[in-house]
Amino acid sequence: MGATIPAQGGSGESPPAPLGQWRAAEERLYPVVLTRPDLYERAVRLVRQVTDELMACRDVPALVEAWPQAADIVVRAATLALMPLDEIDAGLVAGAAFAMRYRELAAEAARADRAARIQAAAAAGGGWVEVDRIGSPETGGMLAHSWVEMHVPSGVALRRSIEPDPQTGMPRFGLEVVRRDPFTGAPVEDPGGPVVEETFEDRAEWVAAADAHRRQMEERERTGEGGAG
Repeated sequence: MGATIPAQGGSGESPPAPLGQWRAAEERLYPVVLTRPDLYERAVRLVRQVTDELMACRDVPALVEAWPQAADIVVRAATLALMPLDEIDAGLVAGAAFAMRYRELAAEAARADRAARIQAAAAAGGGWVEVDRIGSPETGGMLAHSWVEMHVPSGVALRRSIEPDPQTGMPRFGLEVVRRDPFTGAPVEDPGGPVVEETFEDRAEWVAAADAHRRQMEERERTGEGGAG
């Protein structure tokens, strides 16, 4: 019951080739129009309108296939919304909208992957599933790195983090016991915040504390206590 099923990273697909273009367009669009509030509002509305047009792209390959028609899609979206394109770079709008739709599709794929792994673990009698990961172990301590392992039977999860201490620059190790939806792994609104929230300067103490919390959850499952507190 102690093993953890690791996350597979969304749909498992590599980022699409045009993604760099889309992100670059997004990064260029908003700073350009920020000096003009009226233009900024119109650009944001147009990006959303184009993104809505892209809802027909139900997966990343379909989105990539639509990219060569981006100019026509922007014109159609602007016409339907009765928004003029003057003073707005249609190419930047297109890239920003495709980037937004890509994030939506990636999030959908990640949610589906997470739910499928939880269901598979539950069916197999598994105890733990990784439901979230940010950053990587290689950069942990220099950049923020965190991951969340959920105890499948209870939906209680351990969130572990490594980030640089703003005062010393040395790694700071965080540990939280939080609640997740046991079926989807999604965060659950909890007015009380984390059940446990601890910070460590010593890695060995941090690892030992996390192992102790895991054992406690597994023991509660065996004894029928359940819950997190």
